[in-house]
Amino acid sequence: MRLLLAALVLALFPATASATVEVAVTQSRIDSTVGQYLNITSTITNSGAEPTGKLIAHLNVASLNDVYVDLEDWTAAPTQSLPPLGPGESAEVSWDIQAVNAGTFTVYAVVLPGGSASLSASPPIHVEVAGRRTLSAGGALPIALVVPLLLGVAVFAVRRRLHTTA
Repeated sequence: MRLLLAALVLALFPATASATVEVAVTQSRIDSTVGQYLNITSTITNSGAEPTGKLIAHLNVASLNDVYVDLEDWTAAPTQSLPPLGPGESAEVSWDIQAVNAGTFTVYAVVLPGGSASLSASPPIHVEVAGRRTLSAGGALPIALVVPLLLGVAVFAVRRRLHTTA
């Protein structure tokens, strides 16, 4: 009876070799500053014996120091579709991102082969983003003292002139 049931299951759901997808990245560390644009490139390879289905590649940014990450701020297009890959074929995927927060982050790509419940992730890219000063307080004290002084002198001169002509 068990043998008959096993034969029935194999007949209805034949075993197929699934495609194995591997994801590699071109760098392992990036040092950046807030506002700088970066390019992340990954290579997706079908190392299996069967063609893949349609592939979905997605880029993720994770904070390693409790900084909130809104992926839409970092990249406008985190998800890309790829056509099926034959055995041994590769495709390159590139993302342009902008470092919008200072801190330490991990960036990685995930690929979900169409028709498969398994996914493949790239090795992490360690990203250090340094903050950037946009305003300098240097020279502010003299201006803060001189401008009111000049305004006071101008008001005094105008009042005196009005007093002497009247």
